[in-house]
Amino acid sequence: MKTNFKASILTMSTLFTALSVFAQNSPVVSGKVAQAGNKPVEFATVTLLKAKDSSLVKGAVADINGKFDFEQVKAGNYLVSAVAIGMERGYSKVFTVNGANLQLPDLLLNTAAKNLKGVEVAAKKAFIEQKADKLVVNVESSIATAGGTALEALEKSPTITVDKDGNISMKGKGGVLILIDGKQTNMSPTDLAEMLKNMPATNLDQIELMTNPSAKYDAAGNAGIINLKLKKNTNYGTNGSLSLGGACGLRPRYNGGLNLNHRNAKFNVFGSYNFNHREQKNTLEVDRSFSQDNQTRVFDQFSDMKQVSDYHGGKIGADYFLNKRNTIGVMVDLAMGNPRFPSYATTYMGTSAGVDSILKTQMDYKGNWKRGAYNLNYRGILDSTGKELNVDLDYARNSDRQNTFLYTNSHSIIGKALGGDTSSSRQPSIIDIKTAKVDYVHPLKNKAKLEAGFKLSFVKTDNDARFDTLKGNNWIFDDNRSNHFIYKENINAAYVNFSKQFEKLYVQVGLRGEYTHINTTSSSYKKQQVADVKNDSSYLNLFPSMAMTYKLNPKHSLGFTYSRRIERPGYDDMNPFEFYLDRYTSESGNPYLRPSYTNSVELSHTFKEFLVTSIGYSHTKDMVTKVLEAGIDPKTGDTVMLKYKYTNVAKADRLNLNVSLPFPITKWWNTFTSVSLNYNMFETVVNNDLVKLSSFNFFGRTQHTFTFSKTLSGEVTYFYLSPQVTEHGLWHMAAMGSLDLGIQKKILKNKGSLKLNVTDLLGTNKFRGSFDNAGQHSVVRNTYDARQIRINFTYRFGNTNVKAARARQTGLEAEQERVKSN
Repeated sequence: MKTNFKASILTMSTLFTALSVFAQNSPVVSGKVAQAGNKPVEFATVTLLKAKDSSLVKGAVADINGKFDFEQVKAGNYLVSAVAIGMERGYSKVFTVNGANLQLPDLLLNTAAKNLKGVEVAAKKAFIEQKADKLVVNVESSIATAGGTALEALEKSPTITVDKDGNISMKGKGGVLILIDGKQTNMSPTDLAEMLKNMPATNLDQIELMTNPSAKYDAAGNAGIINLKLKKNTNYGTNGSLSLGGACGLRPRYNGGLNLNHRNAKFNVFGSYNFNHREQKNTLEVDRSFSQDNQTRVFDQFSDMKQVSDYHGGKIGADYFLNKRNTIGVMVDLAMGNPRFPSYATTYMGTSAGVDSILKTQMDYKGNWKRGAYNLNYRGILDSTGKELNVDLDYARNSDRQNTFLYTNSHSIIGKALGGDTSSSRQPSIIDIKTAKVDYVHPLKNKAKLEAGFKLSFVKTDNDARFDTLKGNNWIFDDNRSNHFIYKENINAAYVNFSKQFEKLYVQVGLRGEYTHINTTSSSYKKQQVADVKNDSSYLNLFPSMAMTYKLNPKHSLGFTYSRRIERPGYDDMNPFEFYLDRYTSESGNPYLRPSYTNSVELSHTFKEFLVTSIGYSHTKDMVTKVLEAGIDPKTGDTVMLKYKYTNVAKADRLNLNVSLPFPITKWWNTFTSVSLNYNMFETVVNNDLVKLSSFNFFGRTQHTFTFSKTLSGEVTYFYLSPQVTEHGLWHMAAMGSLDLGIQKKILKNKGSLKLNVTDLLGTNKFRGSFDNAGQHSVVRNTYDARQIRINFTYRFGNTNVKAARARQTGLEAEQERVKSN
């Protein structure tokens, strides 16, 4: 009952706001924001002001053509103000509204002065910006993300959900490609989430959400692309920023970061350092039952886990401006972490009649990972027409050392010892990535543009898993579990992309081709193993994409996008070695995983450039996910094993409806609400049984910001996720949600800010799920340290003369996503 009530309240709130917008009537005040040469100023912020005292009446955002409208304007005298990034604020002449529609003269804006000595630039970006090809989230504009992690900031973005294992979905679909500054991390979803959990949110500048990217981007990512843009200092002179934060839940956390930049007419040198210490307490309850020997066996497990990790990340780079048109640059990005996961588990085993034995498990996991990425780049503007050439050469190495100690001991219900087992594992992993990328832009006549390029990538992973078992006082090498897995991959890609802006129609079509060659070798240490298991395969794929936007009138525009994309398995997801959580539960990769392919289409409607409604459909073949299945212990022959194993789901179909609405209620109260209705259907085979699962689900997020004064503001955010069948693991998940509160105070002459917030105030952000297959019924309850009180301080110092720096998208953007690194 509570679940339906929460969903109804959020839905009615969104629909009421949307209907109130459509209910507005004439008269309409229209205009256009332009700059030198009568060029439109895209997405300028426009405000309608009373002529008497310049008080705010209405706000709007100009469209891609610089046009704007104000509806339902009462009779009176007004003026219009407009501003955009890099432009000085402009004002119209005073005009009179007397009940009739009014078309204003073009409002001209001038480029902001480059030399602003002694003047502080303190404009605040909107939390959400709707661009022509993406949705942009300005992280610093949200109070609720302060003091948190990059993953928590991502989770608060529209249409984004993160499950209990850190898997990220966009508009109800998994398989999202995550880029950091335009390049991939090459981590598995779980390990990428672990890195983002350790990265402070203050290190993020923007989050870019792209549902159907163009052919220019790598074809990886079945649900689209999320680009996390890290902060860059873009001012002339020497300047920087300092941030410090702390949080307290069941365990403490703290973080800090420093950004420095020096820029002049010939050089730009920049660097940053971020540190994060995170402690988290998790509890995991797993109840499972199955039939054995004509009776029902029951396993009830309770695990108490403490996660401790330290993250260090640093970046340094330099750009040299050869002249006005040519720039060369170099960048080094380093990160390291040392996660520790001690856990204690108690499993009660028996039948439906009662418990007959108890299993105690102690696990001590220690990891040490390092990541280094090195980039050499060139950008050239070839002539005055805007022809552009970008070249990137990249090398990255990801190393990971994981050591695990596992001790189990069981006894009967009356205390009789039944035996124990002690084992350890060492799992070093090294991933080397080399890429070369060239992109060319060729402007054509009549607002058309041609883009083309190619990319070469070479990846080698080396995973050596070694297990030992304690026999008496001696450690014995376990050749049943140990395995050496080597993976080599070469992808050669080329693309062409064409776009043109007609009077009312924007068209973009592209085609990307990727030739992939893969070689894998899995070597067992077992003595009777005759030969290594080898796999050598190659395949060629074409990935078309299309996007169209049609402007019906100043109020309404329609959009259509289509793309075909691929999701390749994570490198370690294909490693067949088994990792034992306890004597009866293991996790393993699958060397026979195939890439999955998705065809997606989306139709969208935009009202006045801010109310966006879309409906999309996607079909995925061979979706990769991790499922539970019954297994047999290769050493003991025990048949009560439960395995978490990566597999290819036969197919997945998804249908979604999304509504995004930013809406100013008053001049001091603004809202942004997004709602998604999804239908998902999955079909696969587990333990030779056909499994068909489907569900409708609802996801909603609403954010309310309050401006109390020039230096004090507040924020309230709430999200709700209804019961559903999850894409990752195919769990029947119960509802979950979170209420977050925050307040911000500007201090030190507006150069500093102090933010205080509380997350998961109601304690509803926790996972509950069940899974049924092959006669096994499993129920999982996972509670983590989501309720926290956080405080964060940020201070900016140095020169504030604004000078935009160039953005780099390096050649690692399609490989780093698939690396395992804690």
